[in-house]
Amino acid sequence: MSELRSTVEDSILARAISYAQCWEDPALLQAALAVGPGDHVLSICSAGDNSFALAMAGASSVTCIDLSFPQIALAELKLAAVRALPVQSVRSMFGLGHFGRRVWFYHYVRDNLRPEVRAYWDHHEELIRLGLLGQGRFERYLDTFRTRVLPLVHGRDTIDAMLACTSLDEQRTLYAERWDTWRWRGLFKLFFSRFVMSRSGRSPEHFAQVEGAVADRFLARAKHALTEIPVSDNFFLRWMLTGEHGDLELGPPWLTTEGHAKLRAAADNLSFVHASLEDYLPRAAKSFRKFNYSNLFEYVPAAHHVALLDLSIQHAAPGARLAYWNLLVPRSRPASLAERLQPDPELAASLLARDRAFVYGGFNVETVT
Repeated sequence: MSELRSTVEDSILARAISYAQCWEDPALLQAALAVGPGDHVLSICSAGDNSFALAMAGASSVTCIDLSFPQIALAELKLAAVRALPVQSVRSMFGLGHFGRRVWFYHYVRDNLRPEVRAYWDHHEELIRLGLLGQGRFERYLDTFRTRVLPLVHGRDTIDAMLACTSLDEQRTLYAERWDTWRWRGLFKLFFSRFVMSRSGRSPEHFAQVEGAVADRFLARAKHALTEIPVSDNFFLRWMLTGEHGDLELGPPWLTTEGHAKLRAAADNLSFVHASLEDYLPRAAKSFRKFNYSNLFEYVPAAHHVALLDLSIQHAAPGARLAYWNLLVPRSRPASLAERLQPDPELAASLLARDRAFVYGGFNVETVT
């Protein structure tokens, strides 16, 4: 039995982080869910950032759930750091700003972690040394784009000029005159093709439900971000183009000075569950009023999507609201649940149009009736 346990533990320790940061816009999520006092929230954990934002909005509880133990371990490490360290030290620990003391900060908070989380990070201490926010599989893919592909298209002066724009008119003019070249379109579509992404940025399983080419869709979304969404506070775009968030007071909410204080105050309202929705919801001790499902549903067949929605409704409080994205696979409330779940396509579309993360092609806001 001890050998079996050791094998399982070794397998968990060997698993990689897919996302070191959340790549869904927390402002969009809060606008959709309107989380506040009295709300019990069920949230896909991912890198933790958006679950933190919902706790900071005043939720009575946020249950962060994920099938991936590394993602749970990452979020717990972030929260432990926020509890124990001032905001500047948290930023340094996760690789923002000047190099130095990252591992020292980890050892400062290490004893506050659960044993299994501590074991994971002891095994992956090198990721902390390298700057953890850049070490997810997806972040490393973006780093390859930024350091190897983008320099073949644009010089730093053009990138800086885009990020310095103060109006949409400036962005549109610069995009038309300097950015939208044949080289930009060609290399972008090659790098963000299904073939390249499935071998570098996202696992082939992520494309199991995807039909048709994907590169043209991503190129259109990039154009939307560069011409229709202000770049001034778009920390998602800034990271993709520079590997930095710029002014961190305009960055991910948990890394701002105000957000750090709010998250520290709300830390006891967060809990973490390493399980599937199917395993957890039937034994959950509470009914949830808000659900953040990220883009979970496009990784499963349509019938599974319906089953998960049905299960969520069973464990939802009256009037509960769900929010979730579609990256490449259209998933929304099916006709079979029309009497129990009411979509708000107008609200969802208006929010998606200003989604700073911009890579998603669909957004859903649905209310339990």
